[in-house]
Amino acid sequence: MKKTITILAVTSLTMLSSCFKVVDLGKLNMISDRNVDSKADYVLIKNYSGGSPKEIKKALKKTKATTIDVAIDETVKNVAGGEFLKNAHFYGVKRKKNIYLFVEGDVWGIAGNETFRGYKVGDKVQWKELGVTYKGVVTGLTDATKCMVKPEGKENSISLKYTSITKVVD
Repeated sequence: MKKTITILAVTSLTMLSSCFKVVDLGKLNMISDRNVDSKADYVLIKNYSGGSPKEIKKALKKTKATTIDVAIDETVKNVAGGEFLKNAHFYGVKRKKNIYLFVEGDVWGIAGNETFRGYKVGDKVQWKELGVTYKGVVTGLTDATKCMVKPEGKENSISLKYTSITKVVD
């Protein structure tokens, strides 16, 4: 009985691992799907974005990019103020009959232009939880969906979705 279970487990793992294959597609020095202003003073915003093993595994599981420009956007748009990539590394994941793309690299942009969905660090915002309205200040731009907000009267920041907050003017 134990031998049968062991054989089934090994066979299942082999079959599952063969469904998900990562292919290294190459490296590029610089890439962008927008026009780059040659007179602008670009700075490094995030070093090796998408490059940690945790980020790569997460991105490879959820990527829907089937074209290079969409793969670039997925990486650049997850960094506030990102414009283009340098030292880019492309990966492909073959799932069923499609190949999905993922890009990692250094994200460059214009200093002081770090915004997501119209929010920037220092903006005053409000949100509701269980019918109670709270106010706070944006302390960090996490990614394209969430930011860090320090509620009034509190010491630590909390993570909130952009869809749940509203910018307020004093």
